[in-house]
Amino acid sequence: MSKNLNSEIKALNPLIADPKRCTQAQVPSLLKPNCKNFQQTQNVDTSILDAQVVRNDYIRFVLDRKGILHSNSKISLSMKLSGDEHPAFFPFPTGVYSLIKKCVLRAGTTILDSTDSYGLLSAYENQMLGNDTALRKERIKSGFVNARKSQKVPSINAQVLNGTEIASALSYDLGREFAVTLDTDGKAPAGDKVKTTIHENQNLVNESDFVLELSTLFSSLRFTQLPLFMIDQPVIIELFLEDTNSHRICTPQGGDLPVFNLDLDSPKLIADYIYYDIDTMNNFASQNSTMSLPFFEHQLIRTNVNYSTTPNFTRNLGGAGKAISMIKIAHNEPDSADRHNSLINDFKSDIHETGGGDDVAYNVKVNDKFLFPVKVSNVCEQYVNTLEAEGLPLNLSAREYQDDLGTDFTNVELIEEHQQPASFNGQKRFMSIYNLTGERVNNRGLELHIDVANGSDKSLLQNVWLQISKTLILQNGRFTEIYN
Repeated sequence: MSKNLNSEIKALNPLIADPKRCTQAQVPSLLKPNCKNFQQTQNVDTSILDAQVVRNDYIRFVLDRKGILHSNSKISLSMKLSGDEHPAFFPFPTGVYSLIKKCVLRAGTTILDSTDSYGLLSAYENQMLGNDTALRKERIKSGFVNARKSQKVPSINAQVLNGTEIASALSYDLGREFAVTLDTDGKAPAGDKVKTTIHENQNLVNESDFVLELSTLFSSLRFTQLPLFMIDQPVIIELFLEDTNSHRICTPQGGDLPVFNLDLDSPKLIADYIYYDIDTMNNFASQNSTMSLPFFEHQLIRTNVNYSTTPNFTRNLGGAGKAISMIKIAHNEPDSADRHNSLINDFKSDIHETGGGDDVAYNVKVNDKFLFPVKVSNVCEQYVNTLEAEGLPLNLSAREYQDDLGTDFTNVELIEEHQQPASFNGQKRFMSIYNLTGERVNNRGLELHIDVANGSDKSLLQNVWLQISKTLILQNGRFTEIYN
């Protein structure tokens, strides 16, 4: 098998073993996803569970208390058209995850993993998926679009004969060709645009099934699989859904906003339970009667800010007494008018007016010391800090990141009648910062300092997620949590 093909196959399977997942010393090898080849025979039993509670704004599942929950388990659901039929699709940066306001994994009353405003956070995390995964897997599975291609189109306006091509920078790759009608002389009409449409399964009118992976919703499951057979409390998955239609879908350019509701019969939990032979399971339970499992918690701190009137903004983020491993920052404008009339809805990070690429500077004060000697204002350094924090590159062009699209995206190919430079315009400067000190935060908490010149004259929501490290103690079948 060629190296490239092997890499592509690994990209399609996010649970292929990698060192980051397999070096969690606290986690017993039996609970690490795909990190060890056991001599014992491994069996997998799949159950398709109905939701115990389903509403248009809420779904709750209860897992069976058996085996070990495989991190590759999934939730499937579909949307149902109500009223007149008009094309619609999930926003490109998020796919079906735009539905999720908040996701919670708990055992009894103990929160194991939880993330608020998950749809916006997923727009950032999805930028770290490569082209192959986005195009071949996520486009079909979750309706997410982030693959890019170098676009070449016929030189339309110059009336060049068909077959003569010019490069036109980047285009989003839907996995299908554009359509253009040539006249009898083999020329395209002057001023015409080539057009691309979404696939049939992405059109919500067709009521396709979409899939959400548990290891994507709950990042802790990428490193630890839950030993359900040892847990005496009910293990529950709760999804709080965005129920405002214009806030969760997109439409073709100028299209009417149709009404879609959750198909209340559709939510299913496809749960994979891992089993080993009875002696292995019993020995594991007896040897790990008290078990410490590392987990993360995403605490969201949100506030309104207008950088035009408050260009120098300082904010206490809290986190006192806790170990904060990462800070993730995004700005959005949730009340923007006509937000559905686009390809991305409001799932972006937008701080300043268009073209102000180097006008954002930030620093973080941890335990009375600034993380950086001076505020980080260079856009390249901000990009590198994000890469270092995540350990993965962003599948994002430089001009997208700094909000200066220039000629990055072609203005010749329309996607669902949307011009790409116009629809994708809006800064994608999601920012991640490591707490490099490794210290527990003192009682003053973290302080975020942001300066924005040429700030947008509009009210933005500043969303900051603190990734808090904690330890879950499983003893006598019950969980308790301890913050590190």
